[in-house]
Amino acid sequence: MKVRAERLDEESIRYVYKTYMKIDFPRSELKPLKSILSPIQQKRGEGYGFYDKDELTGYAFLIKAPSGRAYLIDYLAVLPSLRDRGYGSACLSALQNILEEKNTLHSKILSTGENMKSTANEREYMIMVESEDPSFAADETEKQVRRRRIRFYEKNGFFDSQNVCRLFGVEYRILGKTSCMTQEEPRNMRCREELDSIYRTIIPKLVYHSQVKWM
Repeated sequence: MKVRAERLDEESIRYVYKTYMKIDFPRSELKPLKSILSPIQQKRGEGYGFYDKDELTGYAFLIKAPSGRAYLIDYLAVLPSLRDRGYGSACLSALQNILEEKNTLHSKILSTGENMKSTANEREYMIMVESEDPSFAADETEKQVRRRRIRFYEKNGFFDSQNVCRLFGVEYRILGKTSCMTQEEPRNMRCREELDSIYRTIIPKLVYHSQVKWM
């Protein structure tokens, strides 16, 4: 199954927010619309719709790290009527293709061996997700829901970075995916550093120090 990813303009984002996001996400997890639009308006975020032919199947909102080489999936959802049919994986695949194209376009094609190494580093990117940690679930049912969510990402090539962050009182396990093979320890460290840089960019300093705790 394949879907195509298209950048959402502000009008489309407002439509997706009011029509789908208010249903797809609990009030406790859903940011105000202005908080979703703000990073996009400041060129620090992107919104995508995923289409099967002309039918919207899902959507995603990303926040870009200051390095320009890492992205946090802030929201990802498949429309309720299409869930459990493989669209989630198709949306992730389409998103990865878009990011590969973006990073290729912004990389210089150099010819010498030394420069080729630096070009590969420039082209490498990371996608990150925050997934609620099953270890902190309130009951067994919630634990299984959280484990299933993590398995979905792992099935689609994400790795457990071994980082856990308590964000506004909720413990998240941080998963990541890189565009090329890297050693486990450096990629885990980079995952934390890139995500922390995003938090420091979008969260006011005083709030960051009280509400962001790496564990």
